[in-house]
Amino acid sequence: MDIRNRLDHEFSSQHTHDEDNSDVLLKKYIKVAEGYADIEHVVAVLSDLKNHSSHIFYGRFAQLVSLDCMKCGGKVPSIWEQVILDAISPDDLELKMLHELLFFHYIRTLPKRKRFDVSLYQRLRMRSRSGGYVDVLHRLYYIPDKEGSSVRFALCLYGPLPPAFSGDVMVVDNTTGAVDGLGKSSGSKILSKQEIAVLRQIDSGQKSKEIAETLNISVHTVSRHRQNIIAKLQVNNSVEACKVARRLGLLV
Repeated sequence: MDIRNRLDHEFSSQHTHDEDNSDVLLKKYIKVAEGYADIEHVVAVLSDLKNHSSHIFYGRFAQLVSLDCMKCGGKVPSIWEQVILDAISPDDLELKMLHELLFFHYIRTLPKRKRFDVSLYQRLRMRSRSGGYVDVLHRLYYIPDKEGSSVRFALCLYGPLPPAFSGDVMVVDNTTGAVDGLGKSSGSKILSKQEIAVLRQIDSGQKSKEIAETLNISVHTVSRHRQNIIAKLQVNNSVEACKVARRLGLLV
């Protein structure tokens, strides 16, 4: 199962509530997304997870990146803003999806009253109209349903990367300004404990036979874990898997 399908599965597996004021809630957050695009000049995407649609609004930042606002503005019948995703560097796209999945798991570790006080900040690169890439700050907010328990909307904001932004990804508490990482607990939802143990040995330079002896498992089991790690992290080989895992904080 790739990362996008896994996110779809986990979104749809949430326990949701029937909402008499569903349209009211949708209209409220459409106005919020439109306001961000108007005031901050960002590209704002409100994904409606219940109705499987998105509403896209373009601020002036869209003029710097390779987006055809006439073709992909307004409402689209998917929670994935494909035209925008296609503009993101392929090297960053899968990592973006992984971070979003980790963030979805991260908020579940928080007390219910704090679960929707945080947002995800990511560094991305998007194609510019001049043909190169421009650094972009992507902010993700998960917005609850009326009961405040399930994620009903995802609000994505794409804008210029501030010079002071350091690192690749962080979680920000919007009530206090405190910064956190995604953490090992959320990362363990991507890879099992044994897969992480195998990957640590791979990262240290051990071969499959040595890993098997270290972890007291068979070489066949090591090979199976290698294949699962590569598939789950959406990479081509073990070297890339280690690189992605380090960026996710799984090998700390």
